[in-house]
Amino acid sequence: MNVREAVLKRQSIRSYLDKPVSDQDLATILEAGRWAPNAGPYNISVIRNRELLAKIDEKTLEAMRASGNDFLMERASLPGYLPTYGAPVVLLLSGPTDVPISGLNCAVAVENMLLQATELGLGSCFLRSPAYSLNNPANVALAREAGIPEGYAMECGIALGYTDDPDKFRRLAREPRGTVVYID
Repeated sequence: MNVREAVLKRQSIRSYLDKPVSDQDLATILEAGRWAPNAGPYNISVIRNRELLAKIDEKTLEAMRASGNDFLMERASLPGYLPTYGAPVVLLLSGPTDVPISGLNCAVAVENMLLQATELGLGSCFLRSPAYSLNNPANVALAREAGIPEGYAMECGIALGYTDDPDKFRRLAREPRGTVVYID
């Protein structure tokens, strides 16, 4: 698979089979993130512990419901919705709070890992919602349990696993070409 094929094939998968991701595939995905062209530093937490993921989902749903943001509140009210989508593996990327571009550093690594996962035949989804709970000072113990170091904030993440069919939360629509502006 070449880069263009991976870009066109990759979708945000929001429903996963209860099937583990191999350590070899996980190592390949993490290595792709390591080669991202960013200014670092960042931390990656690899979470496979179901109890911890359930805690993150619970606290994130609470934060989304209390956010005052219509989109987040609506999403949190969907039947069966979990912020980590029931994925068997969740990668959380965090960066130093005193580095203004930590979010960009993490996002560049995430995109490399998302494309690598696609090449390996795995489903994946970019995550941001868990930051609403993990970056809340009231949940600092949960953030540490999730491997986020002191002085770091969760910026983004990846839900990772084998795609369940049908993916009940999938949206296939794309922005029309008119959203690109050319200035010659």
